[in-house]
Amino acid sequence: MALVGSNANAWEPQRNIEFVVPYSAGGGSDLNARMVVEAMRQNDLVDRPVLVNNRPGGSGAVGNSYVYNKGGDSHTLMTFNAGQMMSTVTNDAPVQLEDLTPLATLAEDTLLLGVKADGDIQSLEDLIDQANSGGVTIGGAGRGGEDHLGFAMLNSELDADLQYVPFGGTGEVTSALLGGHIDAAVFKLGSQVDPSLVRSVAAFSDERLEAPLDEVPTFAELGYPEVQLMIFRGYAGPPDMPAEAVAYWEEVFKQVSESDKWQNDYIEKNNLIGTFMGAEESAEHYRKELERYKQKLAEVGFVE
Repeated sequence: MALVGSNANAWEPQRNIEFVVPYSAGGGSDLNARMVVEAMRQNDLVDRPVLVNNRPGGSGAVGNSYVYNKGGDSHTLMTFNAGQMMSTVTNDAPVQLEDLTPLATLAEDTLLLGVKADGDIQSLEDLIDQANSGGVTIGGAGRGGEDHLGFAMLNSELDADLQYVPFGGTGEVTSALLGGHIDAAVFKLGSQVDPSLVRSVAAFSDERLEAPLDEVPTFAELGYPEVQLMIFRGYAGPPDMPAEAVAYWEEVFKQVSESDKWQNDYIEKNNLIGTFMGAEESAEHYRKELERYKQKLAEVGFVE
């Protein structure tokens, strides 16, 4: 195994690592986790197998609870993103941010509003016209997470008849859209949705994205400056994880973030904002974001 830091011998895995994804296979979090695992494998960062375990349900609550019940187990990791954290608030979930151990953050993401590439809706204007003539259903991954918040922003800003339909993950959302069961969908930028099948009509980013999405206008450009949301993609462990294990995983994630595999096949390929925050910085960032999300969720009526 490659040493991952000056304290590498303070703690090392003694058995297989369980990498929990609280969403269904094929979605953004699942793809994120599998890319992390591949970067770990290619760069010989962990000398034990790292196995992805999808535990979808409850907008992340099932996975959160599963990891929480692994208290003190240094061999359990979990993807932890903004949507998971939002849903703990909106759903009054039993497991909250303070019940988990932040480990690292490797990227920032945003959202896109997508439609079927060969469908009748080809622009935001088309979507509004259809909504006014008969209503529009918009799918998203989970209830109370970032996809739902993105929809709520749209619903509060667009004078149109919109209905939100929650799914277990981005893979299910894509299938529903392509099958004609919903009219549009909110996608995370890092979800790797095939652009030949799904057309992005607007971005929730604060400015235009880079190629190949540089032709997609922001909602601000289209006259809706309040429809904007940037989200983090991070990782957490169970409560009471020993400090030596936290330091170990923090360094592993740091090396993942610096690897060519991660930079080229994940960050660049998905037009994400590459970043690295360690355990302490991530914990502080999550706390600040949690307060900001509570404010936004209150503005759109999700929470009081």
